[in-house]
Amino acid sequence: GWPEETDALKQYYPTSVVVTAHDIIFFWVARKMMMGLKFMDDIPFHDVYIHALVLDEKGQKMSKSKGNAMDPLEIVDQYGADALRFTFARQAAQGRNIRLSTQAVEGYRNFTTKLWNATRFAEMNACEFGHELQPGDLKLPLNRWIAAELAKAADAVTAALEAYKFNEAADALYQFTWNVLCDWYIELIKPVMNGEDAAAKAETQKACGWVIDQTFKLLHPFTPFVTEALWEQTEDASRKRPGFLMMQDWPSFKGAWDDADAEAELQWVLDTISEIRSTRAVLNVPAGAQISASLIGASDKVKAWANANATAIRQMARLSAFAIASDKPARAVTIASGDETIALEVEEFITPADEIARLDKEMAKLDKDITGTEKKLQNENFVSKAPPEIVEENRERVVEWKATLAKLASARDQLASIG
Repeated sequence: GWPEETDALKQYYPTSVVVTAHDIIFFWVARKMMMGLKFMDDIPFHDVYIHALVLDEKGQKMSKSKGNAMDPLEIVDQYGADALRFTFARQAAQGRNIRLSTQAVEGYRNFTTKLWNATRFAEMNACEFGHELQPGDLKLPLNRWIAAELAKAADAVTAALEAYKFNEAADALYQFTWNVLCDWYIELIKPVMNGEDAAAKAETQKACGWVIDQTFKLLHPFTPFVTEALWEQTEDASRKRPGFLMMQDWPSFKGAWDDADAEAELQWVLDTISEIRSTRAVLNVPAGAQISASLIGASDKVKAWANANATAIRQMARLSAFAIASDKPARAVTIASGDETIALEVEEFITPADEIARLDKEMAKLDKDITGTEKKLQNENFVSKAPPEIVEENRERVVEWKATLAKLASARDQLASIG
């Protein structure tokens, strides 16, 4: 309607944000700004979001003449639009370009599949969707913990979106959905779902459905198609959805689900399972072997945690037994876990001499890699000429290798003591 003062002009000018790449700021954005000030006496937008350029996996601009161009429609046909959207969001760090590869998109296709499978698990276990939940409704530490983790993820996603840090928002969602919800919570509730405690099962069915509902809402801006489909799919005949997922209120919990006691207990459970799994892998214990474990030197609080979560720990760490003991069993390897010690009886499943030889070989290779990379980092020419991200990547590798080396050395000492 310009230059007339129409309602449409008042509604759409000025707008809130313009999205652009850095290579056309002067040619396009600056000129719009100048024309807006000239003809409307007002800026045309308040924020400018300067996004990354999409390059190929080697960091080169895509070009038909180079033969490295990728057709987004072909990628969508192969992996889905949500996978491509999430790839861009996860890599959209400010000040860095995106190196696009089909392998990355495939990885995020697997992410959407993970969400789909978690939802199917919840449906198969009669979890309840489409209802509200209050902190007082949850008694089990496991359910109070997942609600607290969800609330922390929602806060992180909201803060990142408001700051236009879409990669940080996507990363927070990825970590919560894949690691916390799917890899931990879904696995931890299986003993409850298969158990005899009807009240615990009913509470978990409500908690699981509610958490997945909130996860759909948080993920919807990034993966709108799969979340909208799952939102419709999980509608209960007796509890109709209040419209499309895209129309729902954004989750905001404002500290209501904070629960230090539940978080401390479940963090101990997760650390215990992770340490046992890691030690099994380092010692090359067969994946199917059911080993016996003992918890030694535990406080009364930790003993209570161990007893309450013994079934989940046994199943997820592949243990034949998980008992509280006062002394270390003979010829067992030990893991320091906080103020307690976990003893694993692995001798019948491995040959200590063979594993010591294997560890010696791995440690020698790591030591060689650390020495070579540290020498490269001490070279001023490399540090000054290499891209900053490459230098930082090498530094991170050294830190990671040293941590792995320390773990292997500790495992070797344990094997030597029983060998």
